[in-house]
Amino acid sequence: MRWLPYHHDWKLVYSGEHKWRVHWFGRYGGYPEWKVGLSRLAPDMISFLFIERNTSWARVNGIKMPLKEGDLLVLSGADEFSIGHNPARPHIGLSASLALAQGGMTNVLLQRNFKRLYTLPHPDQYVQEFDAVLAAMASTSPFRDMQINGALANWLSYLMNTLNPPLSRSAGDDRSVVDNILAAQAWAISRIRSVITLSEWAASVKLGPVYFGRVFKRETGMRPMEWINERRLEMAAQYLAGTEKSVAEIAIACGYACPFYFSRQFRQHHGLAPLRYRKSSFGRKD
Repeated sequence: MRWLPYHHDWKLVYSGEHKWRVHWFGRYGGYPEWKVGLSRLAPDMISFLFIERNTSWARVNGIKMPLKEGDLLVLSGADEFSIGHNPARPHIGLSASLALAQGGMTNVLLQRNFKRLYTLPHPDQYVQEFDAVLAAMASTSPFRDMQINGALANWLSYLMNTLNPPLSRSAGDDRSVVDNILAAQAWAISRIRSVITLSEWAASVKLGPVYFGRVFKRETGMRPMEWINERRLEMAAQYLAGTEKSVAEIAIACGYACPFYFSRQFRQHHGLAPLRYRKSSFGRKD
């Protein structure tokens, strides 16, 4: 018999790990009464505000900035802002607010040093890329998610190639912190069936528990014990759907000493008690 290589032995061409989180993507303005009152951007988000027609102004962290057609304003990391325009000549803008996660970083775009304001050299092309995302979001295709991912990637790659923002000086330090968090996650997953304390978890990457908890939440959006609890509950859902294990057995297998506490946590997370989950469309159907 002739032995053939497995496909996973082939040379890896690409392996992506980005995850989008888009909170706003669309046109705004266009009428006299339009304005954005004093607001604050979420710390893990970045926003791009492009002036497509007429003029506008923004006040960012107390500084007022005039905006003209073709200008792109960048807001990031808890910036305080308000936006308005001349009611006699209402502007139209394109606004995107998003995060792009990679590994343990909740938004890799924040690792770049963006200027506050740019004037795009080819505004029509930016509008074209932006409109392609809007068209994908309006799609009714069963492959809509794939369309949106592709259009977002095209839009952002065009924007990043145009602006070419350098890495921030602290990116190297941040990378070491992220590596610690990734190592801590791997350490916890390998011990998911055991009792894990915050102190020993932090010590596994040579950090103090208070600092560890702070940077873990900054990079993942969750406190350490919330994160491991979610991993355990997802594992429990897989056991319920794919095995005949009892609730008590699953609780122990997922690191819960008390089945009653496990059942309560499971119901809070999944919306159903474990046995009802097993019988539902979420679990395995008998």
